[in-house]
Amino acid sequence: MPRTLRAFTLIELLVVIAIISCLCLMVLVGIPMFQRQGQKAAALNEVRQIGVAFELYAGDNDNFLPGRAAGGQTDKWPRLLVQYMGDDPRAYAAPGDSKNYLRRNLNPKDLDGGPLSNSQNNTSYIMNGYNDIGAFDDPAVTVSLTRIQKPSQLILLGTPKTGSQHFYMDMLEGGGNHKEVLDLTRYGDGSIYLMADGSARFLTEKTYDPELWLVNKDFAIP
Repeated sequence: MPRTLRAFTLIELLVVIAIISCLCLMVLVGIPMFQRQGQKAAALNEVRQIGVAFELYAGDNDNFLPGRAAGGQTDKWPRLLVQYMGDDPRAYAAPGDSKNYLRRNLNPKDLDGGPLSNSQNNTSYIMNGYNDIGAFDDPAVTVSLTRIQKPSQLILLGTPKTGSQHFYMDMLEGGGNHKEVLDLTRYGDGSIYLMADGSARFLTEKTYDPELWLVNKDFAIP
């Protein structure tokens, strides 16, 4: 006798469809998370490259870090540091920055409108403005690496909000405007920071502390 083929019931078909839908949903939800993790890893690596550039610059300048106008300089930090990165500013374009200079198709060799501009910051990072030691009022003020007591507790570069064109993090403006300027959640629940010891660090919004911008930890943020 021929064997009777058993067909799926409607309920069984609905169960299979529901399982497939759940699996697809899990994949779709996970893709942005994996993308952020990849961007975070790439950003940490690039910020370390910038950290090396800071150290090399200091080595050529009696251990002093770039200032706003230290030594009569007119160039801002992106142009001062790029020579120590093989004249390649790609590390200035953060992977998590939807409007980084590469995505805006800015010419990296354009000294007026590219990442090495001195008129507006077209990089994805903002440098410590050293407000707590007087650099806000005197642009010639800068910092020596040998005088920093806790370099692992001092931020040199942070992550500004997309579209920001500020070169320096000025804690004296707007009553300590770090929350208005910084993107504290660029990579999910946190952002990338470069510390004065050359390390790149991911800090969550909860562990971020504005006092990490202070060279003088006794300074009172407005």
